[in-house]
Amino acid sequence: MNLHFLYRNAKGETKHYEVANWVEAGYYVSGFCLAARALRTFRKDRVIEYLRGGYALLAEPYMPAPPKIARARTSGFDRNLPQITFTGFAQEHRSDLERRAGVAGLRVVQSVTQSLTFLCTGPNAGPKKVAKARDQRVYILTEWQLSALLETGELPDDYWD
Repeated sequence: MNLHFLYRNAKGETKHYEVANWVEAGYYVSGFCLAARALRTFRKDRVIEYLRGGYALLAEPYMPAPPKIARARTSGFDRNLPQITFTGFAQEHRSDLERRAGVAGLRVVQSVTQSLTFLCTGPNAGPKKVAKARDQRVYILTEWQLSALLETGELPDDYWD
């Protein structure tokens, strides 16, 4: 069943969205947005109203804003940091993205682990890696979304407008 809701994006614009093949993951709902014709992630705290009984489909329909990612203040290994891995990028570009993610306070790992939080996909992303990450309810990001996340500490929700 598709999920219908009224949503206020970061710009303050309110729109109706219909999302198919959706997955609930903590502070977010991810799925295929019919308006954008692409996979999108929506923050639950920005949902104004679930339509057509959508709130009943979710385990936790109303959530507070997600915590912002804290900038790294110390060096060294910390298993409590959110984990990220990259797929589909040329090695030099991937190294730069990994460096930026590490500076921003994310722990870079080399594969889809059980504790993975984010998968950043490039133009040559492997479908098996993406499918495994999706099965584990990992947040799948484009490079643009990653840049916004690293800059603001939030997953963007309005870049397709």
